[in-house]
Amino acid sequence: MKGSICPILQGGLGNRLFQFATAFSAARSKNMNLILPSDAALREVFEINETFNASRKLCKGFRKVLDRAFPTYHKNLMNFSSSDNIQLGYGLQSWKYFYMYDKQLKKQLTFRKHIQNEAKQTIDKILQRWKIKSRNSVNLVGIHIRRGDKVTSYDDGYKIATPEYLNRSVNYYVKKYEAVLFLVISDGMSWSIENVPSHVPVAYISLGKRELDMATLVACDHTIMTIGTFGWWIGYLTGGDVVYMKDAAVKGSRFGKSTKR
Repeated sequence: MKGSICPILQGGLGNRLFQFATAFSAARSKNMNLILPSDAALREVFEINETFNASRKLCKGFRKVLDRAFPTYHKNLMNFSSSDNIQLGYGLQSWKYFYMYDKQLKKQLTFRKHIQNEAKQTIDKILQRWKIKSRNSVNLVGIHIRRGDKVTSYDDGYKIATPEYLNRSVNYYVKKYEAVLFLVISDGMSWSIENVPSHVPVAYISLGKRELDMATLVACDHTIMTIGTFGWWIGYLTGGDVVYMKDAAVKGSRFGKSTKR
């Protein structure tokens, strides 16, 4: 009998994308049903169309298979029968859970048309402001700077992007491409305005909705990310070059130890 997988979707947009992506891949690899409620928030953002719609109540009696909330791949997590009915959730923050279905997943994670249109309008206005006549004449680089609660989460061990990191990152693109314009989103915009290098053309974006911010940066050509799942998905969905922090965790911290498992 064919079993079913219900992803437990919780946390921010980036976290939910990891949870959905892992459940999507597991269902594909095991030939199981993927159950995603029709009112799930992800459905309002992405053109998810290859899943089985059902009520949330259907999943309540399913056995839970839970991952630790760390960016670590647990190879034994998927050792359940294809005839089981599973609630799959928490963490799941590793590309190793879903890389084998990369093309199919990216098709599912196409932004809905109205979101794409608003992202395009935002970019068009920025190009006009900078007197750039053609989108094809410039390389757009999206920068996501995560600060917020991570600035004060010393015990967790997250490394926050420094001005030096941002300077090296923008210089990489300036040297590689002839015409570059940087688009910045951040939950610490005041800090970002003060610390993003001023020797390059930069536009700062705050559209008030996380899905619009993400869609606008995904419409760019390349990415500079700092920390966090939100920025990771921007880089993944954008394609192109992705500059990221080599050591995103403080050595010896709880977060640092988890990434070494």
